[in-house]
Amino acid sequence: MSTEPAGSGGRHEPAGSGGRKEPAGSGGSNEPAGSGGSNEPELPHERTGAAGMAYRARALAQAHPLTALARRYLDAMVARERTSQPVPEIGIWAGAALLNGYCLRRVEEEESGVHLEAVPEPAAYPDLERLDQVATDVAADLRTEGAGGHILADEDIVVDALDDLVFSDVQRRLDHWRESIDDKAWDELTEYLTWWVVKGYALRVAETLTGALA
Repeated sequence: MSTEPAGSGGRHEPAGSGGRKEPAGSGGSNEPAGSGGSNEPELPHERTGAAGMAYRARALAQAHPLTALARRYLDAMVARERTSQPVPEIGIWAGAALLNGYCLRRVEEEESGVHLEAVPEPAAYPDLERLDQVATDVAADLRTEGAGGHILADEDIVVDALDDLVFSDVQRRLDHWRESIDDKAWDELTEYLTWWVVKGYALRVAETLTGALA
């Protein structure tokens, strides 16, 4: 099974990880991230750091977080992936992963005091091909030391939040397949979901770099 995203240009391991991981902030223990060893259970909305950012991104994804341009891009990517992947459902996974990554960037903007709006002149928007190229370049930058200067908040926290989103997507999409696919297919699917989470974060950055957000 080959699930490499069309146009991704290669394989993509989870941002900053280098393999399968436990949820950000877990440290291999059963205590909630940021609990400090307290016996009091931590409510999801009380999470801080990477786990908190990932939680708020997933919550935001349930609303209507996309600009009109980002929605057109997501729809185009899902349509492309549904026809290019061996199972059409995988294209839907790509869209959901992209949405989560996009929402993480929006959460980061809010926490960093950055307020962006879609520019009122749609004629100034980039076409989808140009937007995709910039998003792809940003996604590649995010996999390098310093993340290309694109991250607004603490880099380690944002990378861990991306990993958290990837981990939860892998659990939700793949765990029930674990006994029926081999390690190679598992790794390919994990890398596929990783790429789209990172690409979603990069999409929001690309909207800013191309002048669609200001």
